[in-house]
Amino acid sequence: MHYIEAENRQQCTMGFSLDEIISIDNAVRIIDAIVEEIYKSNTERFDLKGKKEIGRRAYKPTTLLKLYLYGYINSISSSRKLEIETYRNIEMMWLLGNLKPDHKTISDYRKDNSDSIRFVTIEFRRFLKTKGYIDGKIVGVDGSKIKANAKRDMLTLERIEKRTHRLEEELENYLTRLSNNDTTDDLNEEQDNQDGDKGEHLLKKVITLQQQIEKLEREKKFLEEHNKKSCAPSDHDAMLMKTRDGKMPAYNMETAVDSKHQMIAVADVVTDCSDINQLEPTLNRLNEQISIVPEEVPADKGFYNISQLQNIESQNKTKCFVPPVVDMNTKKDKEAGISFEYDSEKCEYTCSEGKRLKLIQKNRKDREDKIVDVYQCKECNNCKIKHKCTKSKVGRVINRHKEQLWLDKYKERMKGTKAKLMKQLRKELVEHPFGTIKYWMGKIPILLRGKIKVQTEIDIYTTCYNLKRLINIEKNEILMQMIRNHNWKVA
Repeated sequence: MHYIEAENRQQCTMGFSLDEIISIDNAVRIIDAIVEEIYKSNTERFDLKGKKEIGRRAYKPTTLLKLYLYGYINSISSSRKLEIETYRNIEMMWLLGNLKPDHKTISDYRKDNSDSIRFVTIEFRRFLKTKGYIDGKIVGVDGSKIKANAKRDMLTLERIEKRTHRLEEELENYLTRLSNNDTTDDLNEEQDNQDGDKGEHLLKKVITLQQQIEKLEREKKFLEEHNKKSCAPSDHDAMLMKTRDGKMPAYNMETAVDSKHQMIAVADVVTDCSDINQLEPTLNRLNEQISIVPEEVPADKGFYNISQLQNIESQNKTKCFVPPVVDMNTKKDKEAGISFEYDSEKCEYTCSEGKRLKLIQKNRKDREDKIVDVYQCKECNNCKIKHKCTKSKVGRVINRHKEQLWLDKYKERMKGTKAKLMKQLRKELVEHPFGTIKYWMGKIPILLRGKIKVQTEIDIYTTCYNLKRLINIEKNEILMQMIRNHNWKVA
């Protein structure tokens, strides 16, 4: 038959070094160079083991960090799977110098070295900024929910009370049976081994139930002390959040993506369930971490916070493009053909029916903690369209924001062509990083628990994403030269 034949497995072949097998343009060479250069210039920033001359030698921090970067960029996050790769993956053998750490060592490095992993993540972003791959002119901001490593069913005070009550009844039943030494029939049904102590099985049940009740009591105490409505027993930092897959314990990953090459400039884990208060903190972190104050920031309407938008635009040269949230009353008025005009000289509103709304209260806090002036109409009773306008017996009320003039100008700007283009650009910027990272994560997105450790995993993912982008943009030989010539030392 006309087939390509495989080589004889018994045939001896000429030996090759690992370095000859790995091509010059292989991505592992970039991973190796970046980690080595950062470590060499900032040794004091890493948790150094192996200082003592006695005992088993430790692995260098660079060995395990390279392992994780290679693993995550190839959708391998499990420490056991990474251990397997060290035995069969030639690229991994080259990267680690044929070292084969066990899964426990691999796992411990990730959970115990949050600070050094964070340091490498931010230093790599600074390198991208210095070399012009991140320019900070236009930065898209968005948030995405990441499922925590916890069960969907979170504990509430009500659930804890019900479970505790049920367990206490069960415990009381076992204690009664144990004290009455109800041995023969019941015990034979509940235990297979009849040769041992007939009360031993009941005693184990009692101990187990007591432990379960104590655990529930601890969860109840945690909820009361932290004034939380619910918590996940395996991850107290996770919050119940609404996602596309329903409500579940999760974290909110807030990112800022640079428009030049779609590099991730900031990616921080927060426990806020919504993005409403996250725009200003995200931009502050961008400035703190890599010294960037963007010129333009597109974000979705979830970030529409008037006070934060005004603070950002007044303090910096940054222009925000966040679509205003449509107020339901405004929407109903528009559909009914009702409009209001403000007269700044008279300090009153006039509706489309010629009725006046006069100022009745200044500087009041509304439900969203906005400072507003309240205007009320006293002429609604004889209005022919009152049933469309308001159900209030005292007349229609309008709240005017203290910064309404600024707000009106902002809303007018958001109707322009530039705002529409920015809206489209935001989608192009932020959706690709989220999609790629979640594809790498797979069905179980996060393996670690607790906000700090979850941030560590996100740092690894975002570093891998930026690495992948960089390798796709530039040739290896140019990158290697830039990496070696860059000053990685942090003062």
